[in-house]
Amino acid sequence: MSKTLERALKKNSWLTKEIDGLTLNQSPLLAKQANLVHAFTTRLGGNSPAPVDTFNLGRHLDTDDSRADAARNRQKLCQALGLDFQRLAVPGQVHSSIVVIADEKNTYKEVDGVATKELNRPLLLHFADCVPVIIFDTKKSVLSIVHAGWRGTAGSIAKNGVRLMAEHFGSRPADIIAAVGPAIGSCCYPTGDEVATKLAATVSNIADLVTYKEGVPYPDLKAVNAMQLLESGVGEVDVTDICTACQPELFYSHRQSGGKTGRQGAIGSIIG
Repeated sequence: MSKTLERALKKNSWLTKEIDGLTLNQSPLLAKQANLVHAFTTRLGGNSPAPVDTFNLGRHLDTDDSRADAARNRQKLCQALGLDFQRLAVPGQVHSSIVVIADEKNTYKEVDGVATKELNRPLLLHFADCVPVIIFDTKKSVLSIVHAGWRGTAGSIAKNGVRLMAEHFGSRPADIIAAVGPAIGSCCYPTGDEVATKLAATVSNIADLVTYKEGVPYPDLKAVNAMQLLESGVGEVDVTDICTACQPELFYSHRQSGGKTGRQGAIGSIIG
């Protein structure tokens, strides 16, 4: 097994913090960056009603009350982290592989990744089993967050985030670090052969990134994204050992709940 593959497969224990009643996870790697605020939220800390109880950040339920509740929770999250809620950039997320640069218009209706070099411009994306990836250039202070479900992963959205940072901001992949956050693990993620085949096309060696049980593929989506990042030249990747489907009391999980659930978030902001 290559060292790159070993690094992609390695899972780490992450930090858990309680801030203003919110239970948050943080990557130890990203936490070392003094000019970056980041967090991966859990389902704990708000007043959202079932089945999205209690700290839902998504606006996927088509009711005024649910949308207002999500807005309050987003504001609470920003306040807890000392971030500017009014400048929060939140893409629409449609399982694409598109990453764009944040702007003052906040128009990101059909994208699944956002990048910025602006100070105090928080980025927030939502998840319920899909893979959250926070990417940070430690030299030029450029931030990107992407939403990588299997379709986004098959479209190499993590690679696309790195590419955008390099092309638009002059980032060097070797200066970039990344955190692959709480998501469904291969233990709970059976798929069809078509999914495994499409994921295989994005990395040089898929063999150890997909396990088979009775002929059914179980991809390690977190490891595939980590592999994409490492093969893009990213200097260091920190992958959490958390499986969202294994801990429904702490995380929203689309698969575990049968689709009736809320959304946790990955949030980040460059600070002065």
